[in-house]
Amino acid sequence: MSVLISGSIAYDNILSFPGKFSDHIIAESLDHINLTFLASSMARYFGGCAANIAYSLKMLGGDPIVYGAVGSDGSDYLARFDQLGISTAIAKLEDTFSAQCFITTDSTGSQITTFFPGAMALAEQAPFPQGADIDIALLGPDGLAAMVKRRSELVERGIPFIYDIGQSASQFPGPEICSFLHAAPIIAASRYEMELITQKTSYKIADLTALGKTVIVTDGALGASVYTPEGSLSVPAVKVDTVDPVGAGDAFRGGLLFGMTRNLGWETSMRLGAVMSSFKVEARGAQNYHATVSEIISRFEKAYGEAVALP
Repeated sequence: MSVLISGSIAYDNILSFPGKFSDHIIAESLDHINLTFLASSMARYFGGCAANIAYSLKMLGGDPIVYGAVGSDGSDYLARFDQLGISTAIAKLEDTFSAQCFITTDSTGSQITTFFPGAMALAEQAPFPQGADIDIALLGPDGLAAMVKRRSELVERGIPFIYDIGQSASQFPGPEICSFLHAAPIIAASRYEMELITQKTSYKIADLTALGKTVIVTDGALGASVYTPEGSLSVPAVKVDTVDPVGAGDAFRGGLLFGMTRNLGWETSMRLGAVMSSFKVEARGAQNYHATVSEIISRFEKAYGEAVALP
């Protein structure tokens, strides 16, 4: 029951500024801004949508295959996949760096973020994994050319896939988004991303389900909902103390995919996604949380009052 997960593989660099950005910004001089903020701490984490989802799925005992690209600095990431036992179909490109995100947060929680796509922008160079028995795929945010290529590869091979639009919602024009919506049997998006889809394509959730699509919408602390041609259902988020929400949606998708590949049904699969998301938000970094299967089952049963068996 292999799951092909196509998308970004990145490093997240998190810096903290103890002051307020606003104390150093002169409104009348924004046309020639020149600022340096002295960070009090810095941490570097493994990140990227495809890698984050695979990490969550593997923790449950799933069989992910990460499909994407890293740069000349990506050797430690490839070693990490080997250590975790995660299969890969990754191009290592020596003439660029891996995708990098630099996030500086001030004392008020305001953030300044810079993202360098690097190898992600050339991810179409990664070869499709040969010989793998792939049941389902998730097509997540990546280089735009790579996403278009992956769509064609999955359609040609008859592999059903989830179109996980992510940050590409703001990059693709409406007609291209429509091509993905028509090709994918399942669409996943945050509530805001779904609004962007509607704005760019005029497709609302009801329009997509009328076409036979299933739409999964995550809504942060409010939980998540799934809409199918037969109806809809919602599951609440699991209440925990949140330390860092970055990567919570990816952890959710790992749990969802595990449930889907084990035929656990939408409600159990969505709840499992919420449980994985709850473990993630308790730790800093997208891949710094850990839970045993027994701990996952225990939290599921405590949160939803029902027993669950994870095959």
